[in-house]
Amino acid sequence: MNKVTSIPYRIDREELFERMHIYETQSQYGEFMRAYDELLILLPEVLNIQGIHVLKANDEIEKIHKGLCEVSHIVYCLVTLGPKISELSTSYFMEKDFLKGLMIDSMGDILLFNASNDYYEVVKNDIYIKQGYALTMRYSPDDSIIPMKFQKSILDYTNGEKSISVGISEGFMYYPVKTLGYVYGADKDIDLAAKDHDCKTCSNLSCEFRNVEE
Repeated sequence: MNKVTSIPYRIDREELFERMHIYETQSQYGEFMRAYDELLILLPEVLNIQGIHVLKANDEIEKIHKGLCEVSHIVYCLVTLGPKISELSTSYFMEKDFLKGLMIDSMGDILLFNASNDYYEVVKNDIYIKQGYALTMRYSPDDSIIPMKFQKSILDYTNGEKSISVGISEGFMYYPVKTLGYVYGADKDIDLAAKDHDCKTCSNLSCEFRNVEE
């Protein structure tokens, strides 16, 4: 079975407030701050951030992306926050506490993105440092270039259903909702990519974390 890694959580209030368009000049700013502080205390109770990856020969007939046609191997990665954070968001909406429902959901998005970024060091240490396979940049299934059906391949190859309790719908959406699947190309005859992820080369143009500024 592939090794499961627990990932510490990391979130920045300023980033969250910017994404939620919350500013100090707003009359409700104090309410926003109180909601954030209350939710922050709950995070250790509702988070079970786990990552898993596997190195596999690039022998599939259908390639995930044109940038991965020539590499000898693919690294399949899966990161999840677990189900409780989304369940908490749902419970707030059911109680008509829309502020906390929206805020904890937005916190989950940031936590998942940060966790996948932090997990890169684990992948690099295992695949590049220990095994000698340099990594390309990250590629993620989306609605544009990489078909969503590859989410199923990532889940299957990582054994994510048994190892970290991630399932998938008929429409190839993961559950728990706050789960991210992605891949790297790996090869002993290439150079290590300078970045884990580059928004300029990503085909997911609707991603809320997209940043193409220099």
